[in-house]
Amino acid sequence: MADAVVSYVVNRVGNFLLDEAVFLSEVKDQVEWVKDELLAMECFLKDADAKSKGDERVKNWVRNVREIACRAEDLIESFVLDAQRRGRRSEGFVQTALSCVCVPSDSIVLHQFGKEIEAIKTKIRDVNERRITYGIQNLGEEATRKIDDTVWERRRVVLHASDADLVGMDEEKNRILEHLLDESRKKRSVVSIVGMGGLGKTTLAKRIFNQVRANFSPSLLIVVSREYSVEDLLRDLLRQVTGLGGEEQEKMPRDKREERLYQDLMDKKYLIMLDDVWDTDVWRILGPHLPDAKNGSRVVITTRSIDVARAADSTTPPHELRFLTEEESWELLSKKAFPNQEDIDAVCSEQLREVGKQIARKCGGLPLALVVIGGLLSTKDPSLKEWRRLAETIVWKDIKDGRLCLDILALSYADLPHHLKCCFLYFSSFPEDFEIYIEKLTRLWIAEGLVERRAGETLEESAEGYLNELVRRCMVTVVQHGNNSWQDCRIHDLLRDFSIAEAKEVGFLVCRRIPEDQEASRPDSTVRRLSLHAGVAEDYVSLVKYTPRVRTLMWFNARRRRVVNFTIPELKLLRVIDLEGAPLAVLPKQVGDLVHLRYLGLRWTKIRGLPSSVGNLPHLQCLDVQWTRIERMPRSVWKLEALRHVDVPEEVDLEMVEPGLKNLQVLKVVRAGSWIESCLGTITSLRELELTGLKVDHHDALSSSLPMLSHLKKLRLEGASIPACLWKPSSFASLEVLSLKGQLTKPQQPGSGGVQWPLNLTQLSLSGTKLDQGSISALQSLPELAVLTLYSGSYTGNEMICSRGGFPQLQFLALAALELESLVVEAGAMSRLRSLKIYGCKKLVMLPEGLQYMTALKHLALHFMPPDFCSRVREDGEDWPKIRHIPSIYIPDP
Repeated sequence: MADAVVSYVVNRVGNFLLDEAVFLSEVKDQVEWVKDELLAMECFLKDADAKSKGDERVKNWVRNVREIACRAEDLIESFVLDAQRRGRRSEGFVQTALSCVCVPSDSIVLHQFGKEIEAIKTKIRDVNERRITYGIQNLGEEATRKIDDTVWERRRVVLHASDADLVGMDEEKNRILEHLLDESRKKRSVVSIVGMGGLGKTTLAKRIFNQVRANFSPSLLIVVSREYSVEDLLRDLLRQVTGLGGEEQEKMPRDKREERLYQDLMDKKYLIMLDDVWDTDVWRILGPHLPDAKNGSRVVITTRSIDVARAADSTTPPHELRFLTEEESWELLSKKAFPNQEDIDAVCSEQLREVGKQIARKCGGLPLALVVIGGLLSTKDPSLKEWRRLAETIVWKDIKDGRLCLDILALSYADLPHHLKCCFLYFSSFPEDFEIYIEKLTRLWIAEGLVERRAGETLEESAEGYLNELVRRCMVTVVQHGNNSWQDCRIHDLLRDFSIAEAKEVGFLVCRRIPEDQEASRPDSTVRRLSLHAGVAEDYVSLVKYTPRVRTLMWFNARRRRVVNFTIPELKLLRVIDLEGAPLAVLPKQVGDLVHLRYLGLRWTKIRGLPSSVGNLPHLQCLDVQWTRIERMPRSVWKLEALRHVDVPEEVDLEMVEPGLKNLQVLKVVRAGSWIESCLGTITSLRELELTGLKVDHHDALSSSLPMLSHLKKLRLEGASIPACLWKPSSFASLEVLSLKGQLTKPQQPGSGGVQWPLNLTQLSLSGTKLDQGSISALQSLPELAVLTLYSGSYTGNEMICSRGGFPQLQFLALAALELESLVVEAGAMSRLRSLKIYGCKKLVMLPEGLQYMTALKHLALHFMPPDFCSRVREDGEDWPKIRHIPSIYIPDP
């Protein structure tokens, strides 16, 4: 799987040829030759990767190709760095007359470059000769890596479960059974069971299939898998439906076989289970030959991809399996650890149970992992010593069948398209159980050059698309917060273990927990990305000095025993620095020498200021100094044309900001000032803006500047006064997310009416705005509004009415500390609402009658409500009939 890493480096070399064309002109031919040779080698890496299992020679060949590619990148980037230090400028750095002049390079530098490039050429010729010797073939661009057949076979053995092993899936099983057996559903429908590898999709589907198959004729089970043949699938289907053998089918052309399949199923009420479907082509090919005779036929699909489920049937929501709870995890683990015991309490002491629960927690609610670990425990004496040792030393690759767990998860990684593999491996840099801020993750991907801008999109939108695809493939989980907007994400611990091992194997990233790992596994000098976890200043300094070629330096959960001096001279080629929360007080002026730096993250550090040399970073895209002690920014920062994201403390005075930052996408959290009038309207690429400290004095400047930002998607305004005249739908066609904290002023124009909200809003958060019922009524007509949060002071009325047909797309509603006495929800209002949360509305007497008609509502949470109100909504209370249909209800104990 090293092809993704080499491809990344090849693209980087190609980008250098484009971006630094003027100043690389004297060595262009040599660089082109190396790039072309590396590009040719990419075609052979897929075959080499498949052959590397058990063959150290091929594995070494792959490693050599990767090292050559990285060395070429180092050489070219060092050449650029040297020229920068000699005062040369290329186009895109400084638009001066000098940028068009090709100044001859120093002969010594050229001579040294020539020697090193010849050394690389020699290595390339050598690895090409050995490729032929090892029989490594060109598999072509569209070929896929052949998965070891034993993975599939062992997968079926390990995942075989008895009736007692189906833990935590009763609710989902019953919902699917109800759908399959619903006689009123005459139209053929496709029921999809979706989840990451190891969640138990096949186990659940087979249980359901066996339970209902008697109600259908025929009932067929087809295992598709990642490596499938369309001809084989059609042949298997036709054989099970008609009984035609292989020889008879071979005499029929494919179109005749397809026609025969369709005709034979036409008058039958059939059930077909397609297990382990990986791509949408399977349904696109098979679907047309599975007729819909409106007789209640059903198809069940198991898949790791939401896209597959939607392609098969867009009208039936997929069933997304969840991870098991801690109690469910222990139940499954104990059943596998004590397979023949009806009374587990009789053989499992309380102390052993507590250790067992620790082991179960390490499986992260993944049934596959619990089955494997439970099977391992069943082979050992049930002693505290044995179980504690396992709890402290679980290493999946060293456990029998534990390697299989990783291999099964690796199938999802192997199936990723080329551009997503490095993005997924980037998760290996984050600590265990770490919730990753999505905006930060996508910024890092962009800074690393992992995101290719798609037509009609910004880099940020393309990066969000990458993340969406990983989510749809069930490899990344979105962590929902209060207003249910996407803020954080994470991956399962086993996927993280796999990503760490794979990232190290292919030379993408090295993750170190210091000081524990420091002596045992000191990183070598070829490390490209280094992620440090925990540790103190001394650990950081001692590790960094061994990695002079590092491009990315990240440090998480640093302990603050003493302030660290950030080491710059040894790290000349850095592209990403993320020291969030590190004990850093001073950023040395030498940071300005890091001309390749794209990302500088210093959030939650102790620094009080930035050196003016930061203005010498021509490629800097992201500057994050939020929650630091900085109060002023160097004027030179605002001259950096490559800046895309700037996060600063609220105390920073932006009066020195320069107009015309044409690439700036995000500016937050910034204090309002006179710069709004002179600069804000010129930052025309801005897509996200957070302004604080707004006053009446800023209204005119804001009203004239904001309509100039035609690409603005997210806006947060906070202050004593916010002008209502801004919310003209025609001026904010692109605005999707809006947050207001402060009183909205009344429009000055006679007859202007109430607030007019931007028509494309999907999320709205209000606090202290003092709206009336008229303004709320205007909100109800917004066609795309999905998330609405009303905080204290946002609404002044004592009654709120949600009219029939109002809030047609609203899915999440939160009401917090309002003076409401009555909430009215008419039948047909908020028909798609899934989550309702009410916090501290002390005057609210009861829940609205209309809740009983809201069938889409899945979650109701009540916090800090009066005792009388809570009594009404508990079972047997007066309001209980209104909400009894809601699956998840949270009411605090009295």
